[in-house]
Amino acid sequence: MKRLKRALPLLFLASAWIGLAAWRGNFGHLARPRLQPLASLEVLDGDTFRIPGGDLVRLLGVDTPERGAPWFEGDQEPWASRASDFARTRIARARRLELLTLDRRDAHGRLLAHVLVDGEPLAALLAEAGLAAPTLARFGDGGFPEHAHAVRRRARPSAFEAPWRWRRKHRRSR
Repeated sequence: MKRLKRALPLLFLASAWIGLAAWRGNFGHLARPRLQPLASLEVLDGDTFRIPGGDLVRLLGVDTPERGAPWFEGDQEPWASRASDFARTRIARARRLELLTLDRRDAHGRLLAHVLVDGEPLAALLAEAGLAAPTLARFGDGGFPEHAHAVRRRARPSAFEAPWRWRRKHRRSR
């Protein structure tokens, strides 16, 4: 009984830590990733896609420049078009296209995933081309540390303002 009384605070702290980590999504590596072959993928933006069946997908690990939208004043052209065109071209030329996900969604309901183009993460290819800003420092690896490492290693400086910073400055007041 004495051992249980001494261990109780430690058990409480451990369970609180595990609960907090699970709530924040830090246990992505414990979930089973799902690798889904794709026949096609519609590019909506440099980092947003529609898969067959209509589900929207948000690319993990990077953020691409913003196109004009009603909720923003201005846009980040020509970089937004370059990122979209780059993604479209890489996807069209791919011999093998796959979606890797832990079945998590962002605040907008988009499926968070890596798009693999012939086995390479599209996020790393965009970052290497200087067409996407890495988001790993802000959002973590999303449960895919090997792909996050590829993005970090291959990222090149971009010529545009970080998209998250740009969005904050240019959001229209309602």
